[in-house]
Amino acid sequence: MALRIMMAIIMAMLGVSAFANKPIYLQSETLTGSTLLSTEMRSSKTLFVQAKEQVTEKFKKTLVKNGLEVISYVPQDTVLVRSKDPVSTSMVRRLPGVLDVHILKPEWKLSTSVPKVSVFNAHQSIQLLVKTFEPMPIKNLIGGAVIQSHQDYHHVSVSVSEVLDLIRNDNIQWVELYPEIHSMVLELKPNYGPYLNGYENVTGYETGTRVMNFQSAWERGLSGVGQSVAMADTGLDRGVLGALSPDFSTVHKGYKFGLFAKDWSDPMGHGTHVAGSVMSQGAVSAGRFRGGAYGAKMIPQGMWSPVMKNMTVPPNLEDMLQPIYDDGARVHTNSWGSPRDLGKYHSYSRQVDQFTWDHPDMLIVFAAGNSGVDANKDGRIDSGSVSFPGTAKNILTVGASENYLLEGGIQRKLGELRGGEPWGTEPIASDTLSNNQNGIAAFSSRGPTADGRLKPDVVAPGTNIVSNCSPVEGASPLWGNYNDHYCYSGGTSMSAPLAAGGAAVTRQFLIEKMYVASPSAALVKAVMIDSADNLFPGQFGSVGKSNGQELLVDGPNNHQGFGRVNMDRGTHPSRFLKLIDSKGISVGQSVQFHVIVPEGGDFKATLVYTDAPGSENSAKALVNDLDLKVTLAGREFLSDSRTDNLEQIQVGSFTGPATIEVIGHNVPMGKNGKQPFALVISR
Repeated sequence: MALRIMMAIIMAMLGVSAFANKPIYLQSETLTGSTLLSTEMRSSKTLFVQAKEQVTEKFKKTLVKNGLEVISYVPQDTVLVRSKDPVSTSMVRRLPGVLDVHILKPEWKLSTSVPKVSVFNAHQSIQLLVKTFEPMPIKNLIGGAVIQSHQDYHHVSVSVSEVLDLIRNDNIQWVELYPEIHSMVLELKPNYGPYLNGYENVTGYETGTRVMNFQSAWERGLSGVGQSVAMADTGLDRGVLGALSPDFSTVHKGYKFGLFAKDWSDPMGHGTHVAGSVMSQGAVSAGRFRGGAYGAKMIPQGMWSPVMKNMTVPPNLEDMLQPIYDDGARVHTNSWGSPRDLGKYHSYSRQVDQFTWDHPDMLIVFAAGNSGVDANKDGRIDSGSVSFPGTAKNILTVGASENYLLEGGIQRKLGELRGGEPWGTEPIASDTLSNNQNGIAAFSSRGPTADGRLKPDVVAPGTNIVSNCSPVEGASPLWGNYNDHYCYSGGTSMSAPLAAGGAAVTRQFLIEKMYVASPSAALVKAVMIDSADNLFPGQFGSVGKSNGQELLVDGPNNHQGFGRVNMDRGTHPSRFLKLIDSKGISVGQSVQFHVIVPEGGDFKATLVYTDAPGSENSAKALVNDLDLKVTLAGREFLSDSRTDNLEQIQVGSFTGPATIEVIGHNVPMGKNGKQPFALVISR
């Protein structure tokens, strides 16, 4: 007790509260209260500095003026800073506005997924993704091997015992397991025949586009013309311009990223199927099997490694994203991810958020994953299974709903698949994969993320989808051939490219029909979210929890996000009362918009913003925080999530004047102090 009082007196003399009452949320632990007295007189290059109030531009300028570079933000009201030379914590404490200071401890640099050293694993080799504070060679920092490096991210192989030496190095910011990447196709034994072969029995549902109402957009002249979509996957077709299927006539360039790959061909088959869902012209099928944005151009990026027999991804995703951005692509689709560390905000999640923060007109699409299971046997799919990088904030994360196809592909009951273990309880067990377009695919990964954010954002059909087969010898028929040119497949791998095609068409709509010259990714995402179909209560109806009702909570929810992408509603000009792409607001500011809501339709306001990247060291990804308020006839509605960088208010039927307000609750890492945003007001 005496020591506690003495600490309080000395710390008061240093000008700091003895027991700060704002927690700092790190991945490894939550810091509460001030640091121990023993750290007061210590020095370090790297510190967590907590503000007495909010982190503002003025507060950050004070730190910079005193030789501290701001690296990242950590809730609450804390920044990770670094100096050229060691700086005294007591000196930093005396700076204006500073509440608390913590030296960055080695254990705070280590992901909780990295195994702790023991006598049993000390010599075991593990692969790590290491982030350094500055771009640098790190061969001299580790005892193992550097496999690949780009700027400040490094893929290394070390023994478990060497991890402690690594995190003690002052140049290291973060260490986590190198991700094991998989395509997001649901691996099931394919149906090898007989082929349907001909096109006389085509229903129109085969590709999944009919469920999403793409036909309405096409009839409005919107097929993705003028848009360019990039795809990172196992490759595309034969990988040579001039030798591709006629369905891919708008492919004009390709890249190879797979280790030791000679070209961007697709020896596996997954990438060709994905590409077809985005933009196949359907020439071979006389237009019957077209992708959602069949008028768009595509740039494939082959990641298949013939040596690894898997996709390989660079340690810094900027290597993959920057070239195709420079080529003009503004939509990038990814049907891959890691089923390890489900729900976690991984370095790859942060890298995607960093790229979109720096390139706000690029919408990146990721599959949510196929880790949906009913482990507790209650007849509903469990929560918390989204794969990274699908856990990133600024992307469009896509789960799988059911297509409607009763013949072809895989038509067995779910309880008969994979030994009946994942989906063996009714009503799931008797369900089939594509018998109800209002259902969520049982395998589709569910949110929330580890820090409580809503994911997926939307869903799209992902079961028994017909698309292109790779002609490369040995390529997989996936879920089975339709004929020699097309095959069936399923997974969120199939949902993501359909949504990406939707994003390309939405972007064309905004430019050509709504006269938004250069729409932000946030605006494209906001329109798709705003116009999505709520699938509540799901395919089994309102039968109640005890009878296995699929969706117990109305949308948005962590099964369907905001619902299934609807390209009719999303490209219907009269639905939208106002579309705003704002340069942003600062903390404490607000901006109002006024509309007159005509009779008919339900009033809705959707706010989406591309947030600053979170810190790998942090347990919470949200950085900047905007709120949304709607006032209708004297009634106020407020949406103020403290976890998500999107807000939505649905009011129902309303006619008359409406005021919509966007509020800057917290903007610690804005662009010149401001957080840009997109706002969609619709009916």
